[in-house]
Amino acid sequence: MLDKITRRDIRREGFKNLKRRYYLNIIIVFMVSFIVNGGYSFATRRYELPEDEKLISVVEEVQSGKITGPDDKISNSDILLRFIYGVFDIKGVENPDAISKTSTKYYGGVASVFVNEITGSQSFVFGILNGCNELIFKGKVSNSVIIFIFSLISIFIFLFLKNVIVVGQNRYFLEQRRYHDTGAGEILFPYKNKRLKNIAIVMFFKYIFQVLWDFTIVGGVIKYYEYMLIPYIIAENPAIKRKEAFLISKKLMHGNKYRAFLIDFSLIPWYILSALTFNLTGLFFSDAYVECVKAEMYMRIRNERRDSLPLELRELLNDDMLAIEHIEETEHPSGEEVLDIPTIDFHNFKYDYMRSYPFLSAVQLFFTYAFAGYIWEVFFYLATTGEFVNRGTMHGPWLPIYGCGGILIIYLLKPLRKKPAALFAGTVVVCGTVEYTTSWLLEKMFNSKWWDYTGYFMNLNGRICLEGLLVFGMAGLLFTYVLSPMLDDIYGKIDKKYRKIVCAILLILFILDIIWSVMVPNTGEGITSGLV
Repeated sequence: MLDKITRRDIRREGFKNLKRRYYLNIIIVFMVSFIVNGGYSFATRRYELPEDEKLISVVEEVQSGKITGPDDKISNSDILLRFIYGVFDIKGVENPDAISKTSTKYYGGVASVFVNEITGSQSFVFGILNGCNELIFKGKVSNSVIIFIFSLISIFIFLFLKNVIVVGQNRYFLEQRRYHDTGAGEILFPYKNKRLKNIAIVMFFKYIFQVLWDFTIVGGVIKYYEYMLIPYIIAENPAIKRKEAFLISKKLMHGNKYRAFLIDFSLIPWYILSALTFNLTGLFFSDAYVECVKAEMYMRIRNERRDSLPLELRELLNDDMLAIEHIEETEHPSGEEVLDIPTIDFHNFKYDYMRSYPFLSAVQLFFTYAFAGYIWEVFFYLATTGEFVNRGTMHGPWLPIYGCGGILIIYLLKPLRKKPAALFAGTVVVCGTVEYTTSWLLEKMFNSKWWDYTGYFMNLNGRICLEGLLVFGMAGLLFTYVLSPMLDDIYGKIDKKYRKIVCAILLILFILDIIWSVMVPNTGEGITSGLV
């Protein structure tokens, strides 16, 4: 049972597990949180509208079709009301003040907007509903197409990424508590075996049942703790079926729900401190610490209750190597590796991150990061506004500031590679300098802004902000220890002659684009105006 002494030991052991792989632990939690919850947003409102434009009633919006722009973020309840007003052709109400207003809680930052548009809880349901409203009652066919496309994308993301990646994170923390050699690749555990469909089904039913029970309030709290261990049970045995996973979690948590609640209650001070520090303590300590504590709690309950389970259920908790009582220094057992998709062994890269990158690799990495940045910003703007724009300062499909940042991290910060904390700080300084200087030069040369962080938390003249710098720091660690070595190995397998031809073509096109962009800058709506 999770008595007082055991709960204290769980928290102490969780802290030890956090310290053992501190940097990797916080990176894992950051990446998974970015996918599941929209990451870490420290931003305040993007900018203020005039007082008379801040709130527009749903009824007025239906009647006039007035939309105030990117800050006019509507809530799910507003979508439902607009749909009802359209169905019943409501023209007005006696008390307009009683009608819900369009939401003004628009928070700046890529992470928060992305999760609201694509991966937010139940957003795909209301996304489809809003698409019907746009198509049937407003006749905006083009907008509806965009809405439906992203609704379908969000369904796929919800089922096979957002809901499933949590199991991969749990697998990582279950392994790292006992295996010294556990790597970041374990978060891909759901995709490393032919059980992805089963994992997605079990997690989907857990989500649906929890939502339904939440309507009863008290029942929702009870079922939250009854279902708490399901993601860990699947992480141990991805082949387990839905009924068995639910039944095992129920039996393991019988008599332990209140004690698990006490563990959660003891963590509340960390959540409060995280809120007071704009999630900084969460980013660098408590979020990863909580995951270590919960993984330890699962193993304590599992080891205590497993023998009391019926034989047919006991055999389903079949990864006894996770339950060893000591830290194993040898290579950890990853189970049977029958892959759905080609995967990369991340363990190989940790010994090769000190490599030097030749000129051809540098050119290819520059354009890879520049193109990835372009795709990201175009996709983000499309998801946010439903409009396609050629984002960036140039006309081609690249954003050189992303490429420059990646190359500077690789070359300028090489002496810091053996010290992740120093590399993180160096990345923040280098990328912040590049972003601020670039913004200043562009504004002076063209009298235009291609980005503006005005209103973001801790921004400097709207050119840089804390949220962006922290994301750059995390990205620098990812670039240095994983992406750059991985891409360099991939590019190295291409015939050198063809690499030279490709690099020469890219450089020529890039130089021509620079000349063209200086004479005819890439400006316009969604690029230098109407910034999201």
